[in-house]
Amino acid sequence: MKVEVEVISKEIIKPSSPTPDHLRHYQFSFLDQIAPQVYNPLLLFYEHNAKTQPNITEISSHLKTSLCGVLNLFYPLAGRIKNNQFIHCNEEGIPFVEARVLDCTLSDVLSNPIPGELNKFMPFELDDITNSLPLGVQLNIFQCGGFAIGQCISHKIADGLSYFMFSKIWAAIARGD
Repeated sequence: MKVEVEVISKEIIKPSSPTPDHLRHYQFSFLDQIAPQVYNPLLLFYEHNAKTQPNITEISSHLKTSLCGVLNLFYPLAGRIKNNQFIHCNEEGIPFVEARVLDCTLSDVLSNPIPGELNKFMPFELDDITNSLPLGVQLNIFQCGGFAIGQCISHKIADGLSYFMFSKIWAAIARGD
């Protein structure tokens, strides 16, 4: 099954409050400096529920607002990787891409996942060594009303546990917990 994704919009989401001056320089360890620049992907799928689910515009807006809040707590993610040595925590923000999934339903993807095709749900290439972004998010909207949230985080800044903690706290903020 071939997946076709059309980008609808791109914007930068910034933290809702500034990073304190004494936290503006996040130094990488020696091992992180020599490690290759790779991104860890996470793809979350959500089925459409007409009874309880708001429309996709409200969902997108809510995701962006809650992302602003979680970036206050995980402030290095809104910065830029500099010289492969540190993150300049300057609140430049992260890319938030909205995309429409064409000629494919959520159930098609879930019943026959093809790893190479799933990469189309990500905001950028997973092995982009020139990228200075620690994190990116893409909201993928299916015609059936379901959606998928694709996240890519630099392995230089987050291991599996810290990545899941970020996602868990983002979800908690989005739920209003």
